[in-house]
Amino acid sequence: MVTRLAFAAALASFALVGAQAAGGAPSSVHVSGTYTVTDLGALDCATNGSPFILRCATTGFVSQYAGTLTGTSVVDFTEVINCKTSRTVGHGTETFTGSVAGVGSGTLTWRIQFESAFDCATFAVSEFSGRGDVIAGTGELAGLHGSIQFGDVTYEGDLH
Repeated sequence: MVTRLAFAAALASFALVGAQAAGGAPSSVHVSGTYTVTDLGALDCATNGSPFILRCATTGFVSQYAGTLTGTSVVDFTEVINCKTSRTVGHGTETFTGSVAGVGSGTLTWRIQFESAFDCATFAVSEFSGRGDVIAGTGELAGLHGSIQFGDVTYEGDLH
């Protein structure tokens, strides 16, 4: 009798694992697509001991995502702009609200680090390059981790 119960329990466990694998979120999902800035947010800059170095804080910067990620993100970040070299580097926290194709809906939060060319006369950004490391998720996106690389208007990465 004990052997039959152990065998039945093993079969039930196997069936449960198989059902979770078939119906659950994929173990890894490749994400790619585009994003568009829809709100530059609030910018606060001050010189940093040199007339050509600015330290800036931006809050409420909003982007709209299309592709594997569909939704909106809000990021708060700080950056150091060097008007002598026409470069900027920065970091912040971005929260995406929307869906990931094949996974579901919720939020994803990542820490982002970036650099770009920067025109101090016009405040124009070009040659943007960034990396976001996912640190949290909610809803059906809870438990996802991974990283996303960003270009001027594109993103690509792997979540698991």
